[in-house]
Amino acid sequence: MRVQPECLVCMMQQTLRVARMSSDDVRVHWESLREVGGGIAGMDPGKSPAVLSLALYETVRRLSGVRDPYAEAKRAQNEIALAIEDELRAMVRSADDPLDMALRLAAAGNVIDLGVLRAEHIDIREAVDRALSGGFVVDETQAFRERLAQSRDMLYLLDNAGEIVFDKILIELLCRDRSVTAVVKAGPIINDACMEDARMVGLDRVCPVIDCGGAYVGCPLDLIPTSFRDRLDRAGLVLAKGQGHYETLDAYDGPAAVFVMLKAKCGVVARHAGVKAGDLIFKRCNAAPAGQNVPAQLS
Repeated sequence: MRVQPECLVCMMQQTLRVARMSSDDVRVHWESLREVGGGIAGMDPGKSPAVLSLALYETVRRLSGVRDPYAEAKRAQNEIALAIEDELRAMVRSADDPLDMALRLAAAGNVIDLGVLRAEHIDIREAVDRALSGGFVVDETQAFRERLAQSRDMLYLLDNAGEIVFDKILIELLCRDRSVTAVVKAGPIINDACMEDARMVGLDRVCPVIDCGGAYVGCPLDLIPTSFRDRLDRAGLVLAKGQGHYETLDAYDGPAAVFVMLKAKCGVVARHAGVKAGDLIFKRCNAAPAGQNVPAQLS
């Protein structure tokens, strides 16, 4: 997915937000905006918003000296989600279709995104209610089920802290019939889940947890190390959460079947996916090998 003009405005807004989270020094705010704004003219319009946004986080980190401005927010979101973990698990157990329920709850968890929303604007229970009542606007659950039945090795690319409690519920179910490996970021980037978040919510006691080799937004195929790209290719099935993965994995042309699950949190992504902002999406994002009757690649 290529960057759009609106993304540049969003990057400037995000720069100021992260700079203010990182420092009370207005000089840091100004210099962060000045550097990021100055770099916009040289940005490659063929790159994804996820890739181009990496520069702004590195700029603020360097100028403020703060490695992880979202650390406290991530812990808080983990705690909030953990408080309803038993309730979520009970909903899956009592459902007529436990997998469908677990998938919907995992989608509901994707609302927890401090890179797009402020913490006070996040309502977890409202997100759960909406996911259960509205479901996926783009829904390729059946294609996922078919591939799931054939797969004994699966990668689950996690998105945000807090959200990973919802993912844990789904992974517990998926682990019954296959090997599932969860993937976190190797370093802090926005509020994306890192290894410490996986340990905090107990995900490491459910399945193996590895990192993707870098502090990336999404999974940029031209940036991830060869070792992780090889692991991606060896997986029969990949489930990737969130907009960052949507923006970076549509170019994947390897052998694994890659499905993305996300809430379209901005107009650019919604327009690209053919939905409205706020809609839930669950679809395969890469082309299928010739002869397989599965969904086609994103346009």
